Amino acid sequence: MRSMSIKRVSSVIFSAFLAVGSHSQTVGDKSLQAGLVGGVGVSMLKMGTNYLSANGVGATFTLGTNFTRAFKETKNLAYTFGLEFDIENLKYKKEDANVFYRYTDKVIKNQKETVATTDKYFLLSERTYNPVYISLPIYLNFRTEFIGDFRYFANFGLRNRFLVSNKINDSGFSLDNLNDPLVLWKNQENVDMASKGELFIFNSNIGFSGGAEWNFAGTTVLKAELGYYYGFVPLFLDRSDDKKTMFILDSNLNKVYFSNKSTQNQVVLKFSILF
Repeated sequence: MRSMSIKRVSSVIFSAFLAVGSHSQTVGDKSLQAGLVGGVGVSMLKMGTNYLSANGVGATFTLGTNFTRAFKETKNLAYTFGLEFDIENLKYKKEDANVFYRYTDKVIKNQKETVATTDKYFLLSERTYNPVYISLPIYLNFRTEFIGDFRYFANFGLRNRFLVSNKINDSGFSLDNLNDPLVLWKNQENVDMASKGELFIFNSNIGFSGGAEWNFAGTTVLKAELGYYYGFVPLFLDRSDDKKTMFILDSNLNKVYFSNKSTQNQVVLKFSILF
C-alpha cells in the first residue's frame, strides 16, 4: 500500500515536472528560431536597351536556412538573416534590330579577341540565362503575439546576392561567315554557352513580405510568406568597349557593339520550418 502511494506521488511529481518543463518556454518566448527555408517565384526583367526586351517571366527556386532573433526589449520586433541558394532563369529576346555575337564552340567572344578560323557568328532570337546565386538576406521582422496557434508578421529588408555560376542557352541562326547571304544562316540552339563577366557578380534587391507562423508541434512552427523584391542593382556589367560581346550592324554593315542592360524584380513564395 505504501509502495503504491509512493508510486502515485512520484508519478504526480514527475508529471508536474514535465508540465512545468514543457511550458517553461513557449514558442512565443523563444528569442531565437532557426530552420530550413524553400521557395518558388517569378522573375521579371526591366530592360535598359532598345535592342532587347523581356521574354515573359522567368522562374526562381530558393533553398537554404534562416534564423530569426528577437530584440531583447520586445518579442514583437526581430531580425531575420540567413544563407540561401537561388537558382534562376532570366529570359529575353531581340527587338527590331538584328543582334549578333561571335563564338567558338561554347565560348562567346568579346570585341577585343582576335578573330580565329574556328569562329562562327550567331544571329540571336532568344536568350535564357541560368544563374545560381548565394543569397544573404537580412530583414527587420514585425510580428504579433500568438493568437491561438498563429502569429502574423511583416518583413522589410535586403537580399544581397553573389553570383556562383551561369550558363546561357540561345536560340537563333548560325553562320560561318557574317558576309554570306542571309539564306545560308542555319537554325540552331546554342546550349550551355559561357560569356565571362557579363552578369554582375553582385546583385541586391530591397523587398517586403508578409505571412504567418503556425505553431503545430511544441516549439516548432511552419512559416509561410509572400514577398516582392525590387532589384536596384543592374544584372549586367556596363562593359568597356573592348569587352562587349553583342553587336548590331549599321547601314554600312559596320559592327556596333553594345552592353546588355537590365534590372530584376521578383515575387517569391517561401515556406520555412523553424525550431
